[in-house]
Amino acid sequence: MILLGIFLASLLVVYLLKRTSRNDFFKHCKDDRFRGFARVDVVTVLKAKGRNDNDIDDYLIAFDFFCENPKLYDGATIVRDLYDIAYWYNNKRLKLDLDAMLHDYDFVKGAKKTVKDFAKSNVRYYKNMLKNGKGNRFIRCYILLMVILPFYVPYVKKNYSKWS
Repeated sequence: MILLGIFLASLLVVYLLKRTSRNDFFKHCKDDRFRGFARVDVVTVLKAKGRNDNDIDDYLIAFDFFCENPKLYDGATIVRDLYDIAYWYNNKRLKLDLDAMLHDYDFVKGAKKTVKDFAKSNVRYYKNMLKNGKGNRFIRCYILLMVILPFYVPYVKKNYSKWS
């Protein structure tokens, strides 16, 4: 009975998180000026956080991918208050969490294939959060990611299969 309760609660959590997770940041990349200054800000923020060039390249690859495919980015699903870049653009508040962006990119490009890849992606997400000074939110983020793991992999596999 307890396992059934955990299962149903996990399904509810996944449903609510995905239903409420939206981010319009990349929909504005059609404007070359916006895309240009946002890309420069990604590099500037990551350099200020002490990230090396290889790490920054990973973030830029994800940034460029989501500029080309804005519908695939849903933003930070679990930890929504740790954005790195924020703008007022066309009377709208746009926020970007760089770690969530890279995590979403991992999913779109392959972390959805197996539970092991999902777990590796979550560990990478955690390590990036630590490197970027966001490690104090680890427990909330990591535990929830691991609880939803068995249900989220099939969901992502089904909905993003054409992008890997």
